[in-house]
Amino acid sequence: MQAGKSSSDLEQEVFSQDLCTSCGACVNICPYIKVVKDKVAVIEPCGLTEGKCYDFCPRTLTDIAALDKSVFGKTRTDYSLGPYISIEMAQAKDSEIRCRAQYGGVVSALMKYALETGEISNAVLTRPFDVALMPSSVLVEESNQMAECAGSNYVSSATLAKMNEAAKQGKDSLGLVGIPCQVIALRKMQSSKHETGARGVKLVIGLFCTWALSYKGFSEFLKGKVDLTKVKRIDIPPPPANVMVVETAAGDVKFSLDEVRKFIKPTCGVCYDMTSEFADISVGMVEGIEDWNTLIVRTPAGKKFIDKAKKADVLNTRPLEQARLEHLKQASSIKKKRAIDAIQKRTNDKKNLLYLRLNAQEKRKYV
Repeated sequence: MQAGKSSSDLEQEVFSQDLCTSCGACVNICPYIKVVKDKVAVIEPCGLTEGKCYDFCPRTLTDIAALDKSVFGKTRTDYSLGPYISIEMAQAKDSEIRCRAQYGGVVSALMKYALETGEISNAVLTRPFDVALMPSSVLVEESNQMAECAGSNYVSSATLAKMNEAAKQGKDSLGLVGIPCQVIALRKMQSSKHETGARGVKLVIGLFCTWALSYKGFSEFLKGKVDLTKVKRIDIPPPPANVMVVETAAGDVKFSLDEVRKFIKPTCGVCYDMTSEFADISVGMVEGIEDWNTLIVRTPAGKKFIDKAKKADVLNTRPLEQARLEHLKQASSIKKKRAIDAIQKRTNDKKNLLYLRLNAQEKRKYV
């Protein structure tokens, strides 16, 4: 934590600068910070000179090498994808899970298995399109609740607010599925000197993410074009399609990504992480191959869990071709370089990387 940093500093440096990711790390730990849909705000000054809210935020000082040591016990050697033990392709063996889920259904299958075997007692997940397109974070206790949380959503929800709420209720041995900014905030919470319920999270599955959309802007764009209460699924097919497909009860509607990108949250432009580099396990699509996921195992705990899942016949796996791995590394590196460019435009100073602290080797590669 930086000395003397509090909710007022968070408001000035993050909220007022359109840098909030809506991760929810600061919500439900303080009575003065609230979230409505994807908008987080300080409703009243708390009077503290330093606070957890500032410490936990993924857009306040984030030392990548220090987080590497905290999570992995070592510094990274792969600067494009972060630390990992293995990378392969995977899909849920259960065809019903694959039908309900997006792409290979790996996340749903793994969380279902984790709940059923007692690896975790509860899962913090996101239920898409809960109310007129806005997703909601939920605490899932039974594996039969997994189906309603399947599928992708391109509007972020305050997932860590639900985790904080669960911790207050005495829940522990949690599993959590989140996007990169949420995973970073979680790891900052776990490595903090402060008491936090985040230490009760035992399994972290991170999703690949390139950007999230503002709820207000995107929902207003869709109004009149589709009935928001009838949206069943949203998908962005791989290039060169350049479209977003909104599946509704009345049929599919396609929009050009050029129309949709104007609603990307400004904070996504400075995001340095595409593949949830601090998760135990990271999962994303395999570009050009339907019904399969990319599966990155990062921590020993993640490997132990995946080995058990494979032995229990939960997943089909096969090697990720070298060309596809190189493409993934290139895509991640491009996002990092764009983030650095966006940060430097904000600060007008090549030495000022805003919230990021990188070691010398990583700076040489991307700055």
